Amino acid sequence: METIELSGRTGQEVYEELKHRLEGMGYLPDEYFLLDADWEDRRVIPRNADLFCTTDYGDSEGIYLDVYLKWYGEDGKPVIKSFATGKTLGESGADMDRMVLISSAITKAFHGEHGAYARFQSQEDGTKAEGVVHHLSPKEQRVLMDALLEQRMRQEEQMTGTEQLLRRMAGSITAYMDEVGARPLRMSTADRALLAVRDGELYAFSSLAVQITKPEERGSLLAAAAGRPGPVGRRMAKLMLGTKSPYPEDVWLDACKRAVDTGDLQRVQTMLDRTMDKVTDPFPALPGEVLRYAYLQNPAMARDLIRWAPPEQVAAAPIGLLYDAARACDLHALTNLTRKGLQPQGSAAPALRPLIARGSEWMAVELLRSVLQVRQDDYEALDACLRKHASSAAEALLENGVELDGYLAWAAKQNVLLDTQAQEILDRLAEQQAQVNSAPEQNGPVLGGMSL
Repeated sequence: METIELSGRTGQEVYEELKHRLEGMGYLPDEYFLLDADWEDRRVIPRNADLFCTTDYGDSEGIYLDVYLKWYGEDGKPVIKSFATGKTLGESGADMDRMVLISSAITKAFHGEHGAYARFQSQEDGTKAEGVVHHLSPKEQRVLMDALLEQRMRQEEQMTGTEQLLRRMAGSITAYMDEVGARPLRMSTADRALLAVRDGELYAFSSLAVQITKPEERGSLLAAAAGRPGPVGRRMAKLMLGTKSPYPEDVWLDACKRAVDTGDLQRVQTMLDRTMDKVTDPFPALPGEVLRYAYLQNPAMARDLIRWAPPEQVAAAPIGLLYDAARACDLHALTNLTRKGLQPQGSAAPALRPLIARGSEWMAVELLRSVLQVRQDDYEALDACLRKHASSAAEALLENGVELDGYLAWAAKQNVLLDTQAQEILDRLAEQQAQVNSAPEQNGPVLGGMSL
């Protein structure tokens, strides 16, 4: 397999590619494998950065595998930052051996194999006994790989585990199939193409993908390619976008969501840009559904997508995207969404409440005085501001055209009861409005406080 490139890529994208590779080998730590929070906000890894791992027992429980990045700052001094952490709950010698093997797999993913080395395999006999690590000779590897591939073809439900074992020993199932010859060719072309995606074998994929004509097989292949992290996955997805036949809406939406999961902004942008010509009669909110999914999974990516997306895509997005941004108190996203046409449907209260509740009333005021559109009869929004004692937001609503007299009539009809502080705010707003309405018109210049 190709090594994973570090420099100049976002931490999120590199992490997703590494996680995908470990998962394909069955090497994900059983408790968790998490990206450090410092790299989640689309932070770019410095040029010429390197990577190394440490493995040790935890202070209280389990075994930890820590992945670090190292580079040199402008002052020439080394900088070391945590990149990702994996954990297993087991604490036996076999558990430690397995975590060390995972550390080795991570190192080789970025630095290559550098020649021959001993391959190891962890197996379990199905009993309560712990796994044992074995060293296999090349001859033993071939015997086991032949048996595993035969099992893969006969027992589809065991496919995932079989693929992981083959990848650990052969590096790539696709390469192994090319080596052993005719027997594995009984696998279907679509199945081999999917294996090529999982293995990251671009050449094999490009030759097999053009042979896939059944719509359901093409859809599965698009989803697999779109969801494979890294530059190889990006090129595979681009190949699938080059076909003439369109894709169903549900297939395209699934593929776009998988592209979001890779952390590859460019790939998601390309797919959103091709929605109109690659989907049969797409519903207007389809790109917006992708934007909302991206915001829930990767807010930093979503902010870039929202800024890049044309107004018609944003305006057709689910209104829940606006409320998600409000719950996150994300003024940047809220401003771009509303400017591009995603305005409250009905009352603005669902967008204002979370901002006020989380101590960000100033954001609500900023939106109301700039980009957020409200109806003159949006009494629910005014009532929400009064109940939260948000006097500035309530005042901004009145400035935006909400009628105070109308609210008083609505509140009486609804039998609204306000607490003392809310009532004081309402009385003060009514007094201010009365003063404005009672001020005499000045038809001429003013001198000494008198109209001339």
